[in-house]
Amino acid sequence: MKNVNFFIIALFAFFSSVFSQDSKEKWVVRIGAHDINYFSIRYPFKGFFLKKNNSFNPIISSIELEHNVKKHIGLYLDASLGTVNNNRWNIGNAFFVKLSQGVNLYIFPHYKFDPYFRLGAGYHKFNGYIERELRISETKYFKTDKKNFFVLDGGLGLNFWIVSNFGINLQSTYNQVFAYQSRDYLNFWKHNVGVIFRFGNLKFAEDKKDKNQEDKKIVEINKDHSYFPSIMEEKEEKKEEEKEEEKICCQNQNQKDSDNDGILDQEDLCPNQFGLKKFKGCPDTDSDNIPDHEDKCPKKFGKKENKGCPDVVFSPILFDWNKFSLSPRSLAIVNEIAEIMINSLPNSKFYIDGYTDSRGKLSYNKILSLKRANSVLEALISRGVDPSRIEVRGLVGRKYKGKGRRVEITIRK
Repeated sequence: MKNVNFFIIALFAFFSSVFSQDSKEKWVVRIGAHDINYFSIRYPFKGFFLKKNNSFNPIISSIELEHNVKKHIGLYLDASLGTVNNNRWNIGNAFFVKLSQGVNLYIFPHYKFDPYFRLGAGYHKFNGYIERELRISETKYFKTDKKNFFVLDGGLGLNFWIVSNFGINLQSTYNQVFAYQSRDYLNFWKHNVGVIFRFGNLKFAEDKKDKNQEDKKIVEINKDHSYFPSIMEEKEEKKEEEKEEEKICCQNQNQKDSDNDGILDQEDLCPNQFGLKKFKGCPDTDSDNIPDHEDKCPKKFGKKENKGCPDVVFSPILFDWNKFSLSPRSLAIVNEIAEIMINSLPNSKFYIDGYTDSRGKLSYNKILSLKRANSVLEALISRGVDPSRIEVRGLVGRKYKGKGRRVEITIRK
């Protein structure tokens, strides 16, 4: 027990030095007792509450320091030691140590009822396994010659805050002990109960909410007496100014604003349409900063260089193998493209690029790609597109072999 007391005093001295160097509102200390539960072999929940499987260390046998890095996240350093009984191995009063570090993930931080998830890793020492055997079955035994182990732990915890800085802590973790061929023969449950102290002057979320409601109430009570006379005066002055503007506007009956957009008809380029002042009273339906009377696509957000129309990407026109005639589906695509060229992009110029697949000779593919491009050109001309706006190209070779049997139309920049 002397070693235990010395260990606890040393930890307190370390914690005190840490608190003096950092923001105290970020630190939490948990102190209490722990219970080690060596459950039945291969059944973590069998006999969970049996007294013989649990070994309770009273008074102060566990201490933990936590640093809150964010509202929902805390990093902890935990230390537990004492003498415990291991009923599974028939060991009594063996020296037990567990040091671990990890992260606590809080669900409702700054509330009185404060649950959290816990995940960590560390070091575990248990004197008593050496020169002993664990009977697994009628014919099998397990033995280890180690007393120092690496351990992973995870579980749940709960803080119940009696006041903003002090409360009760409960937590339970499952501990996976790593040793050669050990499976779960060395694993154990660790339960903690104790008190928790939070440094600083943090308030519960409920307290903050009540304070906000109180502040609102104070403003409402003093509204007539007005702690904020300037705000009330500004509102009254604004109303007076609006009335004056209305009188001035209505003094001259010839000054009309038919569409009520704040721009008089004599200055409004679109007097019968509600518009914007920057466009002299004309609307901009698609909000592309181009007024509707200048916008070729007034209902589609577009670019100034496209006269208010969006960038156009035409669907490719596909061909059968070794063919250059247009299928009914291809003609439908050509009809759509011709309509866009004439109505939406009347001033744009285009490339018609013909392609072939990788089969065949290069010279033959060059001729075939031009035939495909020209068949599309003829179809567009028959639908009213000016041929001077179009340049035909046959593109073949290694650079274009991945394109396949198609014609693509693009806008010439």
